[in-house]
Amino acid sequence: MKNKYTYIYMMVSCMAFWLGGCEDDSSGRVVYPYSSPEISNVSYSFANEVEAADSIFFSMDITDPLTPLSTLEVTLTFEDEVIYSETIRTKGSSAQIKNHGIFIPFHSLFDEGDAILNLTAINVEGSEKTELKTFRIKRPELPATLYLHYDGRVLPMTRTENNPYEYQTENGDFPETFDGKISTAPTLEASALIWGLSQTRNGAELVSGTGANFIFNFENAVIQRVIFNTFSFNLGFAGISKIISVNGVQLMLDNNGLYQATIDFTRNADIEVTGIQDLGGAYNRDFFSYDQTTGKLAFIRETGTWTVYYSMKYNYMWVADMRDVAPDAFWLVGHGFTCAPRWHDDYSSGGWNLEDITRLAYAVKTREHTYQATIYLNDTHEWASFEVEIYSDLGWGKEKGMLLSEESFSGDATGFKVSLSNGFTNDTGFVPGYFRLTFDTSGGVGKESMKIERLSN
Repeated sequence: MKNKYTYIYMMVSCMAFWLGGCEDDSSGRVVYPYSSPEISNVSYSFANEVEAADSIFFSMDITDPLTPLSTLEVTLTFEDEVIYSETIRTKGSSAQIKNHGIFIPFHSLFDEGDAILNLTAINVEGSEKTELKTFRIKRPELPATLYLHYDGRVLPMTRTENNPYEYQTENGDFPETFDGKISTAPTLEASALIWGLSQTRNGAELVSGTGANFIFNFENAVIQRVIFNTFSFNLGFAGISKIISVNGVQLMLDNNGLYQATIDFTRNADIEVTGIQDLGGAYNRDFFSYDQTTGKLAFIRETGTWTVYYSMKYNYMWVADMRDVAPDAFWLVGHGFTCAPRWHDDYSSGGWNLEDITRLAYAVKTREHTYQATIYLNDTHEWASFEVEIYSDLGWGKEKGMLLSEESFSGDATGFKVSLSNGFTNDTGFVPGYFRLTFDTSGGVGKESMKIERLSN
């Protein structure tokens, strides 16, 4: 009988080892047979794309009948960088995860990219089973109008034409310093996104409706418009700054209300500009390139010295050497045009001025026999037209000027025709807009060509 009971005891012990694990004599730890978790009934609240500043949810069942579960490791990577991680405790032989949420952050300088959600179930012996979900995270779709909240007021901020990330208020009288919020709806309660306090000077970060306000602080300035960049989350302004400098040279205010200075420039060099907050709307397209992301200018012409004239009223930088004559440069004189990329009612009357730089266009030499001038043309002038003549100097000289013909025009030439003085004017079908004009003088006087490129309406 003793042998029989011994045999039964040994069988029970082996079954217990198989089903529940046995104690390891060397460490005292229960050791389970090899197995790995199984994942099933996986579901996600999203498909292939998700907007930042929103939450995603997932559900799943995890089982392992042989070895107790330990954890579910959750990791979210975005463009190869971990932006979220979490450990969820799981116990027993089964676990059910229901609608577990992960918030996807939206921050300054955020651009869309690829993401991977890694869900790894682990049992107490360290065996794993992984579920991967790849998708794309996009920037939130922002409305055409944001809202500035400050001092008990709510002011609309509209998206600018030149920069899809930039919003600005209408002209007004704003304090140099104030605190406030910017939201996607007129009320904070109805807003999907709210920008408030940031640790960055004149910056903002996403906050709740009850979160702290950002600090707008531009001392020694006359604030005409408040500007907010939804890519950099930086606050700015359009207005009058007492100190404006280009390349380290301070521009001085003259009697005509223009800030000006004569400055040395180097080809392809970055240009430092201070005191002009809406630089994207102010820079001269014929002399500089503008990086929309960094807000920096670069000089694109030959190394040399020019005078910069900046108008707060028109928010534009004219660049010229008033002594230049052809073939070093040409002068565009007439009415119904401005070099600024936006129309101003001041240009709806008058014109034909050889002394006011804001009424002239300087055609800069880009290479041998090639010149460029970028101007806004509008036929809603008091004389019901625009007309531009091309002179070799600022003394009405045309000895080396340009004499255009109908064969001179190419490109977006609809609505253009030759004027009576061999310049150009509007014709039937003309639509006002901002144009880059490129002149080729290699054929000599009377055989010039003018390529027309419409940049915007």
